[in-house]
Amino acid sequence: MSSGPGPEQSTRKAGGPSNGDAENSASGAAGAAASTYEPGIADVLVTKAMLRKALRLPPEIIGTIIDLAEYWPHTTTAIGPTSDGASVEPATVIVRHTEGNNNRFLLRCPPLGLHRWERASSDGDVPPAEQMEPRARPPGEEFSTDDFQELVAAPVSLLAHPCRRLVFTIRSHDQGWGGAPGDRGTYHGSWTWFEPDDLCTVIPEVVRDALADRYVFNQPLLPCESLKIQCNVTATRTTRVHRVVWSYTDDIDPDLDVEAAEEQLAQKGRGKATGNGRFVRELKLGDVVTVWAKTRFPHWANHVESVKVDVYYAV
Repeated sequence: MSSGPGPEQSTRKAGGPSNGDAENSASGAAGAAASTYEPGIADVLVTKAMLRKALRLPPEIIGTIIDLAEYWPHTTTAIGPTSDGASVEPATVIVRHTEGNNNRFLLRCPPLGLHRWERASSDGDVPPAEQMEPRARPPGEEFSTDDFQELVAAPVSLLAHPCRRLVFTIRSHDQGWGGAPGDRGTYHGSWTWFEPDDLCTVIPEVVRDALADRYVFNQPLLPCESLKIQCNVTATRTTRVHRVVWSYTDDIDPDLDVEAAEEQLAQKGRGKATGNGRFVRELKLGDVVTVWAKTRFPHWANHVESVKVDVYYAV
């Protein structure tokens, strides 16, 4: 992804690439989202009821119409300055490898599709849910959709995999120096980046730390090409805004379409295996998406000014 203003790009092969700079999208129609009406849950339910009553369409056809129209409710979670000028703490995060904290938790989104999920939250003086750092626990049995019935606003149907789109908006830069001479000002050779996790699946995997006698997240040294949302421009102190869209319809297979994965993803600072839509399609009802800032090797620093995640889902 590049950095200047411009239209979003599609990573669907049928749509083809555009010349966008600031925004890099895995959904060709996502660019209109910022300027069009964003429906709430009630809006979607009313629309589905109108289609059912007026046209007597079966639920499967109605669901297809809603998906083709991209008429979905969404949640928004953010840290840093917001669009209305307010600030959600912490406003700035610097992740340095030399501090021994090269994997920094930034935020967590609400459980996918659970509209009354706050009822299960603890009372008392606790940090906001989006800022509560996840704790590594041994993996156990996954919940079924029936387990979430009480937390879902009726009459919303329970879809096992309701996620349709993830939109990551990131303002950040690195330390502004270092790296190989030919990498400066590009995305090549960058060792500061961002990744999502799915707390319920669990991503990243949980392992037992025998010395500390506890479970910890296994954070690999190198970026995971199927999870890397975006890396910073190498050795560039100027703040860049990257808007990355992952859609359930993305279809770039990095093994079969090497050129598209390189040109539309890797050269723009994204993981070359993030354009196949798999992460979005496999998110289940109740899954919790988190975002982490990553830094590797001495003297590298990830300066995070703000991160926002919009999660669109079907009801």
